[in-house]
Amino acid sequence: MSALLHLVVSLILLVVGLRLSAFFSGSETGFYRASFLRLNLDAQGGDKTAQRLLWFSHHPSRFVATTLIGNNIANYITTFAIGHGTSQIPTSQGDWMEVAATLVFSPIIFIFGELVPKNLYYRSPLSLLRKNVRLFTGFYYAFWIVSLPLIGFTKLIERFSGAEQRTLELFLGRTRLVQVLSQGHQEGILSEVQSNLISGLMQIADRPVTSSMTPLDRILGLSEEATKEEVLQYARRYGLTHVLLHRKGKPKEWYAYLRVVDVLLDPEELNDVLRVMPEVDVKNTKLQALLMLRDEGTDYGLIVDQGRLLGTINQRGLTAQLYRPTQTGAKPLVTFS
Repeated sequence: MSALLHLVVSLILLVVGLRLSAFFSGSETGFYRASFLRLNLDAQGGDKTAQRLLWFSHHPSRFVATTLIGNNIANYITTFAIGHGTSQIPTSQGDWMEVAATLVFSPIIFIFGELVPKNLYYRSPLSLLRKNVRLFTGFYYAFWIVSLPLIGFTKLIERFSGAEQRTLELFLGRTRLVQVLSQGHQEGILSEVQSNLISGLMQIADRPVTSSMTPLDRILGLSEEATKEEVLQYARRYGLTHVLLHRKGKPKEWYAYLRVVDVLLDPEELNDVLRVMPEVDVKNTKLQALLMLRDEGTDYGLIVDQGRLLGTINQRGLTAQLYRPTQTGAKPLVTFS
């Protein structure tokens, strides 16, 4: 009777472990698949359940730590249940019995503890997350003390590796943007041109500005003492809409530019339409440089490294890259058929 009781307890523990494994594995998949745009709208409307899920989306490391700890506990319970159950079976081959039981239950655990719940949450992430958010929140508070060292260790690694900007929040933000683009196109409110624009924006966001820089030996321009006729003739010869200017007698000290259209308006002095180029630090990304040029209201900028001029960039070239992301060697975020 005692052996039978132990077997029943082992079976109950196995079911509990299997259920926990299904819950945490499915929740993790659902978290990455959920439409956080929809959650945000529901949360703003006063939906408490959406607000709880949105809080986890703003603190993804806590969500991941909870699922990680929960999955480990579930695996430990199932392993203990199998080992404890087989130890109660009277046989001379106890070790082989445990191995055989593990082989028999492994496919069952994989199918019902991993494969099926992940598939269900993949297909209906929001509805299942909403249904189980209270239970997950309870586990979060139950594992809170245990998860703190894990979260702290993760942030410590990020700090020493210099990867603070490549956090899980950034990855999730990119994933959610892809979801918004796909949903917007399906609903007919987002065109392919708009999708290409956002795809290009994401792809050039973290690329160094030097990859779009025109080096000093390739800059087309004239001396600041050039006349109107010389500027217009030079622009016609090379098909330019802007002519860059360097200091008198210093052909590598570029500092300003002229718009050909302004020169055609026949100003009294070229200095009246001369535009000084702002300095852009070489450590900036393409997106940062583009935003800086937009804020300054200028078409060209100087790339400098600790005061040393390296080359120039232009707003038109950076903007054009937003619409042709595939030319940079990267695939678009979203493709529409």
